[in-house]
Amino acid sequence: MFLFIVALVFLLIALAVFVGGGKGKRLVAFVPLLIGVLLLAMSSTTIIQAKNVGVLTTFGKPTRSLTAGLHVKAPWQTVTELDGTKITNKYGDEQRIEVRIGDGTTAGVETAIRWSIVAEKADEIYADYRSDDVNENVREALVETVFKNAVNAVFGQYNPTAELVTVDPNSDKRLNYVPDYDGLAAEVTESMKERVADSGGYVKIEFVTISGISLSPETQKKINEFQAEVARTQVALQAERTNRAQAAANKALSNSVTDNPNVLVSRCLDTLQTMVDKQQPIPAGFTCWPGGGANLVLPGGRN
Repeated sequence: MFLFIVALVFLLIALAVFVGGGKGKRLVAFVPLLIGVLLLAMSSTTIIQAKNVGVLTTFGKPTRSLTAGLHVKAPWQTVTELDGTKITNKYGDEQRIEVRIGDGTTAGVETAIRWSIVAEKADEIYADYRSDDVNENVREALVETVFKNAVNAVFGQYNPTAELVTVDPNSDKRLNYVPDYDGLAAEVTESMKERVADSGGYVKIEFVTISGISLSPETQKKINEFQAEVARTQVALQAERTNRAQAAANKALSNSVTDNPNVLVSRCLDTLQTMVDKQQPIPAGFTCWPGGGANLVLPGGRN
């Protein structure tokens, strides 16, 4: 609109010089005339950047949407470009989203969301979120606020200490303390899509990711204490199993010695061999066979 007004001024100047001046001054009129025509051409065209969407307005009223490329318009019409690219909002470190989880404590969620506007609804988006910076208004009012609500709604049902009171520390069951990030992200995505649809369906949700959860010191202390108790219990259980296994082995060995005389004979023969090697005297009539009365015959003719 500004260019159009300036163009009219130069055209009027050119007309005035041409009409009111002499033959020599009429040639000078071509300078403002050329400038006026150039500015008029510039005010009658617009270029929409790739992947963006232009909203053509006539005296403030949305008329139609413009795709990427060069377009001709009336000089009094204006064009507002909406960012049609895929945008990623990240919430990490100091920007983590603070939520209240299922055990009543607070936690910080590191997450990200990728989204884009629905190009077919650019006119409606402009009408509903018109401001000095429509793109920033859409980002804050339509995406960030709604996204934080969706994250809070999902994590309000998340309780990392719920299983601590239902699991017997004496059992072999192992608890997984790593949150199901993919599952939580899927729930947030569905919640976000529902909320966006209720708000007019102006935004398309590409995906949501959750990369970390910072629990409160109270919640983390409960988990650490339970883990320590489970570790102590597992050590005690393992010691008990080891003692039972050792007792069973000792009993089996004792039974094998008592029930099998061949074990005693073998040990006796080993002892006799040692005595022979050391040339120690062997008691007369001694035998390693239970109930046997025969004299022992020593190797090598020794007696």
